[in-house]
Amino acid sequence: MSPPCPPTGPQPVPEWTAAAVARRFGIAPATLRSWSARYGIGPVDHQAGRYRRYSEADLAELEMVQRLRRDGIPMATAAAIARANRPGSAAEVPGSAPSYASRGRPGVSCEDGGDGATCAGEVAAVLSAARALDADSAVEVLRESVSRRGVVDTWNRLCRPALCHASIITRPAQDPHGASPGTESLAQSDPRAGPIDAECTLVWAITTSFRQVPQPPIGVGGVLLACARAELHTLALDALLAALHHRRRPARMLGPSVPAAALLHAAHRTRPVAAFVWAQTSDTADPATLRGLERCTTTIVAAGPGWEPAHLPDHVLTVDSIDQAVALVDRAATRI
Repeated sequence: MSPPCPPTGPQPVPEWTAAAVARRFGIAPATLRSWSARYGIGPVDHQAGRYRRYSEADLAELEMVQRLRRDGIPMATAAAIARANRPGSAAEVPGSAPSYASRGRPGVSCEDGGDGATCAGEVAAVLSAARALDADSAVEVLRESVSRRGVVDTWNRLCRPALCHASIITRPAQDPHGASPGTESLAQSDPRAGPIDAECTLVWAITTSFRQVPQPPIGVGGVLLACARAELHTLALDALLAALHHRRRPARMLGPSVPAAALLHAAHRTRPVAAFVWAQTSDTADPATLRGLERCTTTIVAAGPGWEPAHLPDHVLTVDSIDQAVALVDRAATRI
């Protein structure tokens, strides 16, 4: 008997139900439906009245959205970036210019303010320098932007678009459940993932340029910035520190992974007008870190995407952007 012939013609495309995808990503099926309706994330060929079926490309898109959200990018922006990176989109066409307007903070695009072409060119220049591991050139572009636009606009219109683009190109998707080889996994590798050295160079350049902003005199008072215990992500606080210094607001940074006792001791010594504690993930967002700060300051802010507002004391505030953080400090300072 001759061996069976291999199948011919188009093969079935692997598909997953909304329930399976929801279990994979740890979110509710209703959230998937909401993301599809509000942000266009999910099966693009879904027909009303029929069950949604998710392809491998849809799963990769959801993985990208979740990675961006873990990095502190708002949902609307994360969705726009994911849509822009779909196969066949403008961002994927060889020789086309990336659409940086969709990669920044919602409501802030490179076209705002009348210097859109310059902003897009600067993003491209910073990314080019980072890929070449040329931190000095990237710092030069960033310093010029700070002197012309200020820290807040540089962060929103140059740094964040560059960081979003760099993280998509260099960071591979990972299966948080650690599926073993040979087992069925919904995690997909990003074919564009490469070495992360360019992203590290970009982060270093941003941090270096922000730390060159002159610091006003500071004594008792000012603003206290710290990362929660075991939290190592300081970049957003570096940006806020520079923004406050640029506005002549005294502020001091305690750095990464600050124990609760050390934070409380520093707050007791300095009596800040506001204290910001950053947590990038829920693993480092321990409300106990904030305990006792109310005796040292009237404004306590849990900053970063790791905090769950429902688990925070009533007197603790949250912010969603550097603009909100700066405005909050301005209000707190006027009450002194």
